[in-house]
Amino acid sequence: MEKLLLDRSLGRITPSRFSNIITENFYSEIYQLGKHDVFPSNCHDYAAVNSLSLETTDYQYLLSGSNDSSIKLWDLKQQETIREENEIDANLHLHPSTFDNFDYDNPVSTFVNLATILKRHHHKFGISCIQWWPYDTGMFASSSFDHTVKIWDTNELTPVHTFDLSNKVYDIDISAENALIATANDQPFIRLLDLNSTSSAHTLSGHKGKTLVVKWHPINSNILASGGYDGEVKIWDIRRSQSCLTQLDMSRTNDSSYTTKLSKAHSGPVNGLVWDPSGSLLYTVGNDDKIRVWDMVNVSTPPPINKLINFGPLIRNKHPHTIPLLLNPQGETETQFLLFPSESGDVFIFRTIDGKLVNRLARKGSRNTGRTVSMCNGGPSTAKYFCGTIDGEIISWGPCLDKPDLSELRQQDENNDFDDDEDINERLLKQFQLENKRKQFLESIEK
Repeated sequence: MEKLLLDRSLGRITPSRFSNIITENFYSEIYQLGKHDVFPSNCHDYAAVNSLSLETTDYQYLLSGSNDSSIKLWDLKQQETIREENEIDANLHLHPSTFDNFDYDNPVSTFVNLATILKRHHHKFGISCIQWWPYDTGMFASSSFDHTVKIWDTNELTPVHTFDLSNKVYDIDISAENALIATANDQPFIRLLDLNSTSSAHTLSGHKGKTLVVKWHPINSNILASGGYDGEVKIWDIRRSQSCLTQLDMSRTNDSSYTTKLSKAHSGPVNGLVWDPSGSLLYTVGNDDKIRVWDMVNVSTPPPINKLINFGPLIRNKHPHTIPLLLNPQGETETQFLLFPSESGDVFIFRTIDGKLVNRLARKGSRNTGRTVSMCNGGPSTAKYFCGTIDGEIISWGPCLDKPDLSELRQQDENNDFDDDEDINERLLKQFQLENKRKQFLESIEK
């Protein structure tokens, strides 16, 4: 760590690379937060939190949609004090996960709930997906099992338009460039909703059962990936009359492998997709308990290749409901990480390059049995994540910067000279945090 700090001070490494190294080390040390930066207990009244969305302009406002059809808006930069810190809190110099007597159900402060759209007030059945309009906090979209997709005015918290799809909607994804919303629904086709004409602009047919998940390509706004109950993952170009470019084949592991029209990506329903930020890789998960990584550099010719990365035997995914697959933010670390919510209730963090498990996020507190059904990250270079659970909780995860024992540090630094104008507590806190990061860095090297 000392060499890293020296290289940074001498300009041998850039500030961004320094940040990448520090943040990457945090991923093996992510814990459940318990005192601050958390949500109120039972914030959705025991109803599953099916979807979370954090806007990417300021990373301040979070939307949560639940199975009781309610929607809540949270301010992540405001916290409401619940109680004063007690002696146990004040003495937690190590992370509270090491203390049996820490009360995870009794936080010191919680995020502020700015607004609530009451259940059955607009949507009549559960929210399946909710998304901010990209780069605009003035509008968001929601889908529901009541067969509708609604477009909302954030300031008024009222829907400005409703699309009726006449079928359950399981997932949506927004393409801001084309003003289109792709929808996965209880039919063997994808519906594209056009916000310019407020109509269903296009239908993509080809799946043999209901569709569960859709994701737009992060670079090419005309390319769409979809996963269905039939185990197929299809890649579409919405500009073409024959829209389906290709479908993924798990048996195609090299350029010479033969692909047939009956090929499947998974031997069970496909309920999770995520593109990497460059669009060169696609990650899929299915009810066959497999995560697969696909080389998407050439989308159609030749067909994409299964990279055969093994994520180990811990994957459990038997429910044919849309689940979140999540990559850490682009440029945050040099190594890419993938987060997967297992049916065991734990969230696994894998290295994408080789499938190695680097952390297992196990929920704590008295109500610790509900599995994770939604996830979002808390912003770049924070290593923070929020998870919605099936029992109505939103759990906060993040690295623990241990609280320093100031009296101990003062004793260590009693011979040091301090500038009279400098806040001694601030100096000691910085010193402690640097020492903590040094220890974590050395431990990661030893591993």
